[in-house]
Amino acid sequence: MRRSSNSCRAIKAGILLLLCFLAMTGCAATKITQVWKDESYQEGSLKSVLVIVLVSNPTARMEFESDFAKRFKYRGIKSVEGFRSLEMETLTGKGSRDAIVAKMQDLGFDAVLVTRVVDRNTKVDIIPGMTITTGFGYGGAYVGASYVFSGPSAPTTQGYSHEREFLGLETSLFSARTEKLIWSARSETRITTTAVEEIGPYVSVIAGKLLKEPFFR
Repeated sequence: MRRSSNSCRAIKAGILLLLCFLAMTGCAATKITQVWKDESYQEGSLKSVLVIVLVSNPTARMEFESDFAKRFKYRGIKSVEGFRSLEMETLTGKGSRDAIVAKMQDLGFDAVLVTRVVDRNTKVDIIPGMTITTGFGYGGAYVGASYVFSGPSAPTTQGYSHEREFLGLETSLFSARTEKLIWSARSETRITTTAVEEIGPYVSVIAGKLLKEPFFR
């Protein structure tokens, strides 16, 4: 019976370890895949940032920009959301760049942070049916019986497919003075609920990375 008890403990420990692993990996919905920064940047510390998010959904845009702005302000950096003065039609039209530059100059801001969707894709995982082996067991004085391993039986569960939706985003920081790119990050976010509900975790990951850069110190 001691052997059986030890086996049960080992199985329980293995299941607990697997659950912990799934919990940790499941929480990391956003993964940064690429980061670039201008190593020659010498304009000094940035004190103010205009935040612009290029998404068509007005509610998502407001929440996105407000979340970024809130994190800048928490660090003592002046920040204004683009939705307060720039319509989406202006940002996606022919003169969008000139409109953004003019607004930065009007506000006297040091930089503009622009986030846009770069791709959206679905990954399909194929989960095969589970097959078990009949006759599993062992013999001996403790159990008073002997079992023999036999060949596999037919699948006991039916195979199925599982779809995972991912959103690719790019967040870039531009200098207001030179209009050049200072910093950029590409990321992949797994949509586990609604896209709007993934905004907070995304901003947390990107802002956490961005605000560690020397130009915000």
